[in-house]
Amino acid sequence: MSEEKVQENVQENLDIKVESKSENADSNLLQEVMAKKATIKELQAKLTEYETANEKARQKQLSEDGKKDELIAELNSKVDKLEGEYTRLSKYEDDEKTNLVASIASDEAEAEILSRESLSTLRLLKNKITSKSSETPTARGSVGNQPPPDFTKMSKADRKKNWGNILNQYKKN
Repeated sequence: MSEEKVQENVQENLDIKVESKSENADSNLLQEVMAKKATIKELQAKLTEYETANEKARQKQLSEDGKKDELIAELNSKVDKLEGEYTRLSKYEDDEKTNLVASIASDEAEAEILSRESLSTLRLLKNKITSKSSETPTARGSVGNQPPPDFTKMSKADRKKNWGNILNQYKKN
């Protein structure tokens, strides 16, 4: 029996060591992944910097080589592309603002004031309003299954007014 207890104690100690090692391994692995992620972001930022510098140098070289027409055409196509994107995004932002203002404002005066706010401010207001409304507790039970009112405690006028309902409730039972 003592051998069994010793074996159980050894097994428990091994289990504890394995658990602590796996927790440490997970922690170390997480730290390693986070470090690599930070390194990747730094390298991506440097790459973007180099690409920008390379593009500027290429444009300068084209300008010096007398190929200004090619450079102008290239830049004009970029401007056209960016204008299209700007138009699309500004339309999206306007639609989003309109929807948010409509969902927040209770009248035209409020809508007028809210329409001057930025999209981020309107989203913040909408989130605050929805979070406040979700904090209210929900009613429990159903309205239809209420017990019949005690007609003995009703006033004479209430009994007269609700006499049909009182009779119907007792007919159902």
